[in-house]
Order: sequence, then C-alpha cells, then structure tokens
Amino acid sequence: MGLLSYIDTMEQKGPGLLARAEQYESAGVKTGNFYDWCKKNAFSHIALLQRNGDAYHITKSIGLDAESIALSYSSKDFWDGTLITNGDWNSYSQGTAESAAFNQFFSEEMLSIVAKLHFIKMDDSILMIIQEQDEEETNLPPSDSVKSEISHFLYMPENKARGDELEAAVKRGLTMSNANLYFLSVKNAVASAIKDVPFAENSARQKMTDIIYDHIARICKTIFQTPNCSELGKDGEIKIVFFAKDEVDEQLLQFHIVQTLTDMVGKEAAKGIVLLMAGVCPNVKGTLTFLQQG
Repeated sequence: MGLLSYIDTMEQKGPGLLARAEQYESAGVKTGNFYDWCKKNAFSHIALLQRNGDAYHITKSIGLDAESIALSYSSKDFWDGTLITNGDWNSYSQGTAESAAFNQFFSEEMLSIVAKLHFIKMDDSILMIIQEQDEEETNLPPSDSVKSEISHFLYMPENKARGDELEAAVKRGLTMSNANLYFLSVKNAVASAIKDVPFAENSARQKMTDIIYDHIARICKTIFQTPNCSELGKDGEIKIVFFAKDEVDEQLLQFHIVQTLTDMVGKEAAKGIVLLMAGVCPNVKGTLTFLQQG
C-alpha cells in the first residue's frame, strides 16, 4: 500500500503586461488561476481559447481530450462571423443548425457528450463551456464577472513561487526516502492522438502539440502530489520525483499514469506512453537540478 498511498504569456510588446499585473496586485486582487476558478464554479468541461495572429486556439482547458484541443486551431474570421453577441453569452443546443458549425472542433468521443455549448467572446479570447448530456442546466456566471476573471488570469502569473514550493516538497520527501527520478515520455502518444488532425502549417501542429504537453503536465501534477513532484521538460518529456518508503513497483506506477492519461490521448495512443527510471538522488540540490534544468 506504500505506493498507492503516495499516488493520489504570449508576451505583449511594451509595458502593458507588467502594468496590468501591477494594477491587479496593488488593487489587492486575489491570486488564483483559471483552474481554481473552474473548480469553484464546478465546470467539468471548459476551455479558454486565445487569439494568436489570425487564429484562435485552446490554451487552457478541463475535460477535453488531445484531439479536441488540437482541433480548436481555427480562424479569427470564423469566430467573428459566428459568435454574434460580443461580450455576452452565446448558447447553442446540440443538434440544431446553429450548433453544427462547432462540431468540427470536437473528437467523436467529445461530441457524443455535448448537449449545449456556451461561449463568451472578449477582446482576444473566447471562453467555452460544455454542458453534458443528462447534466443539469449550467449555471452561467454573469458575463461582466467572467470578463473580469479571465482578464485577471491572462495578465497574472499563475505561480510565482514554484521554485520555493519544489524545494520545500523535496526537503519533506527526503525525510521519507531518497528521491526516485523518472522520465515520462508522452511524445509518441500525443503524436498518435492528433495524427488525423489537419493543419495548414507544421508550426500550428507544433504549437498545439506543445499546448497538449502542458495539459498533460498539469494532469501529472495531480497524480504526483507533494512531496512528490513533476515538471514539464522538453519535447514531450515530463520529469517526475517520487518518494516511497517501500520499493517502487514501476509497472504499477506506469499503469496508474497510463490509466489517468487515457482520457486525454485515447486508449490506443496511450500505449505510446513510456516511463523510464533516471536514477536515485539522496539530496535536495541534485533533485532540484533534475527537475529544473533542461
């Protein structure tokens, strides 16, 4: 039981970004992030799309799979011509002519659960909330409140003290055992999950691949909770630090990871997830170096 018990900006030019962040801090706005806000509002399937040149695409989401995240890469012209009401909620019931235009943005699995879609379009971002089949009517927050919250998330860093948090976690974990170091590769799994998604340019495919990596890294943080740690590395690699008094069953560990990530990449693509042992470290400096470098 020892193993199972421990598993449980696009930067803007000029001073605008820093100025906005300082305004929020000086005004005493609560620090928080998109995911905390979604949890508070009990949104289980939600996405934030941001403008990138002449395109929009998902940058943050909950409950969407990798294929749907990749399919979100779409033209600004589409959204300008489709969401008629700007700054307020636009709602569409699945199965109607109005909702059909949005089917292209979902995998077959995701589309099968959609009952309603709710959108709110802001200056350079779009919030999408999915109401599932057989789910109670979504309680939509007031549009002004949503715009204020989303603006806050876009201009405030999510976690300024991540380095301090990692150090504290590692110090705590080392009182239990040496640090077991792992590389988790999801590169092949993600490539398989979105192989059928058409992109006009390879740069767009790489952009969405990186965003999916970021989503998977966030999921891994829920698997490896403190004192365990995980950090996104390069090219679809996630670094994991795992503490356990008992000998680690690596097959069980990989099984748990694969099971958790299957909803994201799909059952077949999940076969490409690989966990590799990188070594064992008895000290804080070496463990943090592993997590934070390269």
